[in-house]
Amino acid sequence: MSPVGMVRTFFVCGFLLGTCVGQNASPVASNNNNDVRPAIFLRGALTLQVSASSKVAQAQLSTSSFHIASDEEVGGMEKTLEQYVAAFESLSLPQVKQIWPELDVKHSKAFKEIFSAFKGTNAAPRLGLQCAVPRVIDGTANVECRETVTYHIGKGKTKEAGPARVDIQLKEQESRWVVQDMRGAG
Repeated sequence: MSPVGMVRTFFVCGFLLGTCVGQNASPVASNNNNDVRPAIFLRGALTLQVSASSKVAQAQLSTSSFHIASDEEVGGMEKTLEQYVAAFESLSLPQVKQIWPELDVKHSKAFKEIFSAFKGTNAAPRLGLQCAVPRVIDGTANVECRETVTYHIGKGKTKEAGPARVDIQLKEQESRWVVQDMRGAG
């Protein structure tokens, strides 16, 4: 599949990346497994734009109905999101299903299409995920993230898709956090 076709397939499956803010062609350092990744949760350093509908929902919540995720909760959520990043970069649907046990048909099909497009290239994509510390309500956390995918387009050249906003819903299940839903946000 051509790089253009791969990008089209990738964005058709927009639930992962949401509305793409733009694509920037730029050289990126080689992707080796020794690269140090930044923490997924950037405490106090990341401000995400909140949509109008999200602001309304937040306004309806009383301060007693939610709490800011504790360090322990953030650690568990970060572990789950790191596993998601690893699954995406490995192009492995079975690994995605380990952290998203109730993966529905729509999302499963989209992952298959994206993974198939990337498997046609010589190099796996690199997923960057930066998230704000979530609010937790009754064992459910709504995590607002910025997601960027870097992929190879040819001889030493890479392209970057994003950053795009994605909302990830996590729930606590059997002493661990799992993905319950994931949606691109405009």
